[in-house]
Amino acid sequence: MGKEVKRTRKDLFGIPVLGFLFKNKHALLFYRLLSLFLFLYALIYGFLYPAREENAFTTAIFWSLFWPFFMVITLNTLGSMFCMVCPLGFIGRNIQKVGLKLRPPKWLRSPFIGIILSNILAYWFILYTFPGILRKPVVASVFFSVFLLVSVLVFFLFRGMAFCKYLCPVGSVSSAFSRVGFTWLSTYREVCKSCKKPDCALSCPYELNPSKFDEKNSMANCTLCMECAHACPAVRFEVRGWGSSLVKRIQKPLNWEVWVYILMVAVITVAMRLHHGLGRTPIAEYMPWVAFGKLVQKSLGSPAWINLKGLFAMLIALAIVLLSVYISLWLSSKVGGIPKKEVFLEIGYAFAPLMIVGSLAHVGEFFLIHYYSDIVNGLSQAFSLGIHAQPLARRGEDWLFIFKVFPFIAGGWSFFILKKRVGLIRPNHRKLFLLSSSGLPIVYLLLWTFVLITNFFFGGHRAS
Repeated sequence: MGKEVKRTRKDLFGIPVLGFLFKNKHALLFYRLLSLFLFLYALIYGFLYPAREENAFTTAIFWSLFWPFFMVITLNTLGSMFCMVCPLGFIGRNIQKVGLKLRPPKWLRSPFIGIILSNILAYWFILYTFPGILRKPVVASVFFSVFLLVSVLVFFLFRGMAFCKYLCPVGSVSSAFSRVGFTWLSTYREVCKSCKKPDCALSCPYELNPSKFDEKNSMANCTLCMECAHACPAVRFEVRGWGSSLVKRIQKPLNWEVWVYILMVAVITVAMRLHHGLGRTPIAEYMPWVAFGKLVQKSLGSPAWINLKGLFAMLIALAIVLLSVYISLWLSSKVGGIPKKEVFLEIGYAFAPLMIVGSLAHVGEFFLIHYYSDIVNGLSQAFSLGIHAQPLARRGEDWLFIFKVFPFIAGGWSFFILKKRVGLIRPNHRKLFLLSSSGLPIVYLLLWTFVLITNFFFGGHRAS
């Protein structure tokens, strides 16, 4: 443990105000208690006032404030800040101290459980197939109550914050996409050289070693809980270039991180473009997911509240993305003389900006159209503030078109990272390899361009 540390100018802990905001125990406790209070209050409020007409608070907290607004904004900038203040993580770190501390069984130790089961199936499948159901306050309360109960049980039974790492629908996604931000947690190496007792690692409830983050070029599963920073002054929280880790060699590329980028691009970005971006234009009836969804819905006699068009849009989006990635990997492997698995692990990190940066188009526009007024009016209702906020903008206003630039920034950034990572693996026929490995960014940009053009001519700039 280092006793004296001379902090660099880029170390946020060395700047008094920022050091207080990001490291001070009392400040962190305040954020977490506030987050926990809002979480529990929203849960209870949803059960007390189950109808949407009488409860704007519960859905505003869960679906406007926590997700996607706060999470998407912070992941693009400060990293896993959502996890830092997450009420479930706060509960878990305290429960784990008195729990059984069992080693998680092998079948549980896979982030794919959280990615596929808790995220795609438990959330996105429901969102596309049963639109609006999660917007009902009582359903939202039941939804998050289930995760609360499961998390408490897992935290009590197992060590290493197993719920956050393997079961949380946000945990693995947040960990992977935090690479896009400009902050980085690590330690001062010159101090670590004389360290005989790695207090930073011993204090980490997630069983990570911050002194190895730079060496591995990975902060996987770090939630910025700052327990390591409290245990050792040699820990630093540094400002670096946006997405700096994405252009450097990663000691052990993680299969699940790359899959997070691919699957989230499919179920969020591409599916949303198909379902909403094209679904609000006169040509929507000619889209295959719309026509097939209507046909199946009519054949099965499904009720109107089941939206098979949304389900098929998600499935087609998955097919488009997975097929483009597979073809790209196959071509790149042939051209570059590199095994497909290595291409997948090295090149896949270039896909990180596509969803999380591209989502800023949706989040920015919807904050002005919905989230701001939803949050203010929800808080006003729950705490009797007597405030009524109007949306800051209306859908279709021409100036909102500025948000449409973010997907192009995401695509351009993806190409930049791709070029850098191609330079790291040095394949045969480098230029041709770069082109062949660009399948997903190319499909992403072509789809977004098509949506914009279609909405411009047929839908009055309503792409979302």
